[in-house]
Amino acid sequence: MILELGEFTRVEGNGKAEVIIENGEVKEARVKIVEGPRFFELLTLGRYYWDVPDLEARICAICYLAHSFASVLGIENAFGVKVPEEIQLLRELGLIGEILESHSLHLYLLVAPDLFGYPDAIRMASKHGEIVREGLALKAFGNYIREVIGGREIHGINVKPGGFGRYPTEDELEKIDKSCDALLRFAKRAVNIFATQEVFGAVPEYHIATDGYLYGEKLIASDGERFDYFEHIEEKSLPYSFAKQSHYKESVFMTGALSRLMVKSDRLTPIAKELFEQHREKLSRGNVSLNNLAQAIELVYSLERAKEIVGKLLDHGVKGENVPIEPKEGEGIGYVEAPRGVLIHHYRIDENGNITYSNIITPTALNHALMELSLYEEARKHYGAVDENFLKHKLEETVRAFDPCISCSVHLVRL
Repeated sequence: MILELGEFTRVEGNGKAEVIIENGEVKEARVKIVEGPRFFELLTLGRYYWDVPDLEARICAICYLAHSFASVLGIENAFGVKVPEEIQLLRELGLIGEILESHSLHLYLLVAPDLFGYPDAIRMASKHGEIVREGLALKAFGNYIREVIGGREIHGINVKPGGFGRYPTEDELEKIDKSCDALLRFAKRAVNIFATQEVFGAVPEYHIATDGYLYGEKLIASDGERFDYFEHIEEKSLPYSFAKQSHYKESVFMTGALSRLMVKSDRLTPIAKELFEQHREKLSRGNVSLNNLAQAIELVYSLERAKEIVGKLLDHGVKGENVPIEPKEGEGIGYVEAPRGVLIHHYRIDENGNITYSNIITPTALNHALMELSLYEEARKHYGAVDENFLKHKLEETVRAFDPCISCSVHLVRL
């Protein structure tokens, strides 16, 4: 018998799942990423490096800046380019805007209806309109930062190797500074709301993140390893999915907000750190549903960190000077924290500056094995004890906890 979970609702992209049941026992769970391959790696081959970040920004509307920055970092590392602190801070600010936009969309519009017992946020708003409005305010602010840094709310083309096409004005930075203060109480309330959610889903054997809080030079794991992805992460194709599946040292792992908190809590801002300590015991249980609480704490972190960054930029003034780039043969990897976890762009470039190798690994693909394990464990827990509709709802809740971005996860390296 196969229990079919049709197209996932309240997630980004098109995916399904099936639970295999034999002799009354749950034997296996499969997450089927059925959205068509995107071919972005192939599209970049032979292209001049300068055009690639703009092309990669088209991979996703929700996390386009993460793709743009991962692309730029991969190219700059291939050429041995280092950018000054001002550009590093602006890139971090852009990623913070993306976290605010994406986390608030996920928590308030996709997950909160489960907590309050509604089929969607529109019907939830009839009795909890204030909470929905707070979420929309955080989302709009995240989009404003993305527009300032990326050039547009979605698919912007302002992120360039060596810097930006346009730099933010003092007025734009001051507006960000004021909004951080005004929105902080909404984010703190979100932590209280999502701290009440029941715990479900599997516990990963390892957490993996970048070595900087939002981007870095290497990956780090909860066993203390610092490494390049090809050293310990193995990808494999699946016959039933267009997304590959990954393991770390042959084990199931997780990436995302919960993983960031578990391996990088020492980098949190003051209030976010206080909230993390308040909920540390619960978060340390490690179940994937706690990713929602971790995302709420990251809303607080993002507002505090954005204010720190903007304060520093306003104090020193924005010079707006790009780093000149001379193309040369090289190989580079860009590691970025997209809202839902580690994003990897890996390039080889020839002496004329054209791409000869391209590989993109997304957080949803990295989490695929844990997603299947979580569905398997939840199905085993509830099958036979609840009716089928309730079971399917619990399985969908489990998928949603990963905040999957399915459109990003489908890709091919070769045809």
